[in-house]
Amino acid sequence: MRVIYVDNEIPLLDNFRLTAEDIPGIKSLHLFQKGAEALKWTEENSVDVAFLDIDMPIMNGIELAKRLKQLDQDIRIIFVTAFAQYALQAFGVDAIGYLLKPYTKDEVERELAKAALIRPRPKKKIQIQTMPDLLITVEGKVLQLRRTKKEELLAFLIDKGEVGITGGEAVAYLWPEKCGDDSAKALYRVTMHRLMDILKEAGIDYIIGTEGKKKFIRTNEVDCDLYNMLAGDAEARQKYSGMYLREFSWAEERNAQLEKIKNWSPKTN
Repeated sequence: MRVIYVDNEIPLLDNFRLTAEDIPGIKSLHLFQKGAEALKWTEENSVDVAFLDIDMPIMNGIELAKRLKQLDQDIRIIFVTAFAQYALQAFGVDAIGYLLKPYTKDEVERELAKAALIRPRPKKKIQIQTMPDLLITVEGKVLQLRRTKKEELLAFLIDKGEVGITGGEAVAYLWPEKCGDDSAKALYRVTMHRLMDILKEAGIDYIIGTEGKKKFIRTNEVDCDLYNMLAGDAEARQKYSGMYLREFSWAEERNAQLEKIKNWSPKTN
């Protein structure tokens, strides 16, 4: 899980880091002294669980929790407080629990285990076809991308899967003629923003995650012929006819890999 902890006191941030750093299941941990910093991070990065001190200046933990939920309703909020009377307020903003200072490692693990059991918002059935061309359906309805750079950017993201892409990589593959041009990064940001608007309107923006400077596809949220074939699915391998995202020249490298998978057969004695 991707975890953040927000507390205005640096020693308490250090204490949480030392307490949680060896807990299994934490994929990343980021600490913030100010609520505004945590909000900015969450706007650009995926967060699963937020541990929030309640008694903070300028923006207290209750207000921060409300604003985090506005960014992503699936963020699981756990309050950290020295005052037990704050617990009722905590549950008033859809928090899943709270830690009472001073807390132990076992208590942090307990809250994370609780967070892991909570199901996120209902997901939609998303099917992605990449062979021979890109076709995305959401609950059986075709997602209209109209052969634009938004479609190509999404295809590139799908091709890279959980490995992800940076803005620089996107420019190099999708706008090679603009490499080195300062306007290229802005073009990428605008295209990504418009793509996210389309996905949000369809209710599937959650399939794209952010980690640092990278965007990636949450492959477990979609049913994709590419991912199925790479995982060894016999049906997907049978359906592959030698063409993959044929409209895009950068897809040839992947197509060559799929050809090898298609033609490979185990040696027999």
